[in-house]
Amino acid sequence: LDPNRVVATVAGKQITAKEAVDMLKPYTPEQRKQLEADLPKFVQQTYMRGQLADAAKKLNLDQQSPLREQIAIAHDTMLAQAYLAHMSQGTSAPATGEAESYFNAHPGDFDTVHLSGIFVQFSPPGTPAGAPGSRTEAQARDKVDDVEKKLKAGSDFTSLARTESDNQASAAKGGDLGPFTMGDANIPANIKSAIAKLEPGQYSDPIQIPSGFLIIKLMSRNKATLEQSRDAVAKRMQQEKGNAALKQELD
Repeated sequence: LDPNRVVATVAGKQITAKEAVDMLKPYTPEQRKQLEADLPKFVQQTYMRGQLADAAKKLNLDQQSPLREQIAIAHDTMLAQAYLAHMSQGTSAPATGEAESYFNAHPGDFDTVHLSGIFVQFSPPGTPAGAPGSRTEAQARDKVDDVEKKLKAGSDFTSLARTESDNQASAAKGGDLGPFTMGDANIPANIKSAIAKLEPGQYSDPIQIPSGFLIIKLMSRNKATLEQSRDAVAKRMQQEKGNAALKQELD
């Protein structure tokens, strides 16, 4: 309300309200919301950090290993991130027709699915035989086949997930893995392919993944429309343009 009002005094220097708020500018909107909840504490910590950094410089700590190299790495990392952000900003938002063409060319990618799963883990090659909790790939295959037989015989998926799944976090929730967007790059291709064939309530055959076998159950599928997905389509198109520009730069 009064940007010139003095709100703090640090080592004899008066800090105005505007100067205090300007200290938030380097942070993301999400970070600013958290910091604004206790602005006095933020101002205090900011000046404390500066004073401690000055004290470190007087002792030439910034010139000693490994801190000197760590500072150089952090410096280069921040510049690289800034350059990538600059390149992304240079890509224009897609036109309406472009967004529609992209959406139609990627059917199902923007659908939301809610999944449950039973995960049977096997130990990495080289694990000593008989090690606590170890299981070979063949033993894991036998177990997941047994789980599949129980499912086909009518056993409840949720109950089996609680007792048989090696993913403790999801097992405690009856196998619930939560919602996913089908175009999520973190979902392996063989799992996407299996999900695409399922109707709500159906489960997949055992799917092999790097560390085990997974049986997926499709709880629900929300078919996305272009209007619902317009922001996600634009974001993904800009990301792909940015990646293409980065590849060209790297080449």
